[in-house]
Amino acid sequence: MIDGLPPATDLEIVINGRRVGSVRTLPALPGPELFRFATIGDLHMGEGWTFGVLPTVRDHGGPADPPVPRCVRAAIRELRAWGAELLVVKGDVTHHATADEFQQAAEVLGGAGLPAVATVGNHDVRGDSPDGRPVLAAAGVELVVEGIAVRDVPGLRLVVVDATMPDRHPGSFRRVGPAVLEAASSAGGPVVIAMHHQLQRSPLPTHWPPGVLGPGSGRFLRALAEANPAALVTSGHTHRHRTRNVGTTLLTEVGSPKDYPGTWAGYVVHEDGIRQVVRRVAAPDAIRWTESTKRALFGAWGRWAPGTVSDRCFTHHWPEA
Repeated sequence: MIDGLPPATDLEIVINGRRVGSVRTLPALPGPELFRFATIGDLHMGEGWTFGVLPTVRDHGGPADPPVPRCVRAAIRELRAWGAELLVVKGDVTHHATADEFQQAAEVLGGAGLPAVATVGNHDVRGDSPDGRPVLAAAGVELVVEGIAVRDVPGLRLVVVDATMPDRHPGSFRRVGPAVLEAASSAGGPVVIAMHHQLQRSPLPTHWPPGVLGPGSGRFLRALAEANPAALVTSGHTHRHRTRNVGTTLLTEVGSPKDYPGTWAGYVVHEDGIRQVVRRVAAPDAIRWTESTKRALFGAWGRWAPGTVSDRCFTHHWPEA
């Protein structure tokens, strides 16, 4: 992790005296920094010590030392060192939605040492799953189930959303949409909406896993633009990194800390905009595992998941009122 670079500057990357590439740093936003927060998602506590198929990748620690808690703890250490003032967890906190997995998640997230709010994903809301809210609350983490949580922080309103449907992979705004739109409309400024499911263009799934499908996501985005044109919607679920604009609304997908490339996202808020920077979990034992997971699906996962640099890192200006 390299900080302190000059903004909007072309820099050469030199390793052991050899030029290996170049990069242009993000432009600075005007005015002082107001707030910074971080997101992680798709933790899948309890998943085990393997990942993917064709081939299935196995961690050297085996079942006695699974990689998921190692990677999540490392991500939390790094986002704290980066200066996050709030942690947002975007669903799939557990893998099988068992009481033991919620307890493990509570222990890991409760050790973050900063305020934390989480929402559920499709893996957390199976028909016979226990209510994870009490155990996470005991660790100081609010878990959003069948509703929203609102946090007003300097420079914007943060809305954490449960758009899941029990025992279903896709998401839906049918139950929670009105509350999200009301929170966006009454924000009095920009709004960031954090949720598990991505918003798809198509009425049918074009890749796995399906998110909020085209008709529902289209209706919601049109209503959101009317309620608050200064909006960013960030999701997980796909374990990949993508960014696209729908009118004035910016949509982002951010991957998981536990599989390639193994990431968390940091957001820096200014009066006129927000900066997203996706960071790779840099701890050596996490890198060793996430680097191995790129081999899944005959190596296709290593090409599909990262997206482009601009999908991961950008400066976004809020539209003028």
